[in-house]
Amino acid sequence: MRKRMRKYLILPSAFIIFIIGCIFSLLNYNGNSIEKKTEYLSASWSYNYSDIEEMSKNSDLIALVTVQKKESMIVQDEIPYTIYSVRVNTPVYNSEKNQIFSIYMTGGETEEKIIEIEDDPLLKPNEKMLIFCKKNPDGTYQILNGSQGRLIYADGKLNSLNVTNATRVRQANSFSNITVRNADADMMIQEIKEYIK
Repeated sequence: MRKRMRKYLILPSAFIIFIIGCIFSLLNYNGNSIEKKTEYLSASWSYNYSDIEEMSKNSDLIALVTVQKKESMIVQDEIPYTIYSVRVNTPVYNSEKNQIFSIYMTGGETEEKIIEIEDDPLLKPNEKMLIFCKKNPDGTYQILNGSQGRLIYADGKLNSLNVTNATRVRQANSFSNITVRNADADMMIQEIKEYIK
């Protein structure tokens, strides 16, 4: 009798362990638990802006935004390109509050790996930043000169990528001379509005 009861207890326990194992395998397969390898591309930016004023005057759109999600990805000549949607929190130039528009970036995430430009990391959902953009013929926007055209926003302050991600971004592009460190976001936005009057 006891042997039979053990048999009945072992079978459901084994089944539960099997189900839990399957769930963990699915989570790992979807990339939620296993970190993917990152492959870096190099970019030779055709021009480095001298300061925020020059970058502001060369922008088609400037706004403090929150990244919403990845819209799509295409692959051309084995290089992925990703389109992200962003929502405007604070319009600065040629933008409106709550406007949603698309950012086109070189790089993307495949099933096997992440491919991105070393000094221009891919966007992340819920990331907040002040961006300086050029409009593409297809209606999407491109951030000016990679890392130069985006300032990371947190707690009312702005920092350039060569400050927040100094090891990687600064080493990959030592020519990027725009360094913003803990700048008051409201004050900088006012300055930018003065530049583009």
